[in-house]
Amino acid sequence: MSQIAYNFLNQNTTLVHICCSVDSHHFLIQLQKLYPQKNFCGFFYNPNIHPYEEYLMRLKDVQRSCKMLGIPLIVGEYDLDSWLCGTKGLEEEPEKGERCSYCFDYRLEKTAQIAKETHCVEFTTTLLASPMKSQNELFSQGEAMAKKHSLGFLPIDVRGNGGTKIQNELAKEANLYRQNYCGCLFALTKQREKSHKIPLELVSSLNIPKDSRNLPLLRLKNFQTRESLENNQKPYHIIKRKVQKYCLLKGILTQDSKTIPSFIFNHSILNKPTKAKIEFWKEGIGYASKEGILLLEFKAFKNFLKQENFETFLKNGLEESLQLALRYHLYPQGFLTSPIVIIKDKILGNFTLEIQYVMQEEILEDFIKINQ
Repeated sequence: MSQIAYNFLNQNTTLVHICCSVDSHHFLIQLQKLYPQKNFCGFFYNPNIHPYEEYLMRLKDVQRSCKMLGIPLIVGEYDLDSWLCGTKGLEEEPEKGERCSYCFDYRLEKTAQIAKETHCVEFTTTLLASPMKSQNELFSQGEAMAKKHSLGFLPIDVRGNGGTKIQNELAKEANLYRQNYCGCLFALTKQREKSHKIPLELVSSLNIPKDSRNLPLLRLKNFQTRESLENNQKPYHIIKRKVQKYCLLKGILTQDSKTIPSFIFNHSILNKPTKAKIEFWKEGIGYASKEGILLLEFKAFKNFLKQENFETFLKNGLEESLQLALRYHLYPQGFLTSPIVIIKDKILGNFTLEIQYVMQEEILEDFIKINQ
């Protein structure tokens, strides 16, 4: 658990369990308005959030929100393995079912423990603000947990009288991160299945740099733009982009039963393992006999790719912007979907190429600076 000074915690302090910034921002503002005589301290404890990169994204946004509101924050342990142990047998439960009840109790139990340790006399939770949760169930669970630990539980309804609409407006005004699933592995999988999509949050692409190999990592990277703009006091708009995300799951180039080290570019599409042969080479490009496959010799393109060493290139991956730029460089007349494969040295004759990928529409955030 993160260490902060606890001298502000006294008999008028309420520990507020925080699940995410969208729920907590309005919730904390309402607490400050309704109870000006109380002090409030946030407690971010959500080991249910998966994957870890998504957890970090939500944590960073909560830290930003609490800073804006002048609320101190305690960060709990990310004890995912322990949380998962308690979900055994509940994996297929629906949203608001038994698994969610377990999850509430798990987090509220820890919140009550920290409230006792930090000498708070009561606690509450921003889960009460979520339209995805049963408010009455949370009231009941919170009161039972408080009684168990000889604490008070502060029930508050921030949803009624247009509260949810206000919450959404405040989240938009504060440019908060709006996640698109509750948090746990099971909820994510179910929600994606319902939309006939693969949970790309759980999949890392083989050919992208480590800082953006999956959706949560890419969001973390994108939101650094927001942080930079705010640090430099530059106003901006946050907008949503609909993008076709390509995720390379497997790519193998073989010749005479031997695997050839290779880098396969995004948007390389093959529906099955394909046998082909090199027709000819020209200016570092090998033209194959099938599916428009292009083999590129590394040394002919290393300057364009801004890479010096082939092995390091394979290990580190390549920014998607450069991958797309090379596609346009090779064929500016349209969007080229031919498989593009970079190899260290030229090969001749027959080869086999296998590519497994996922491509689906996703929503990503972008930040546009306002010109003053």
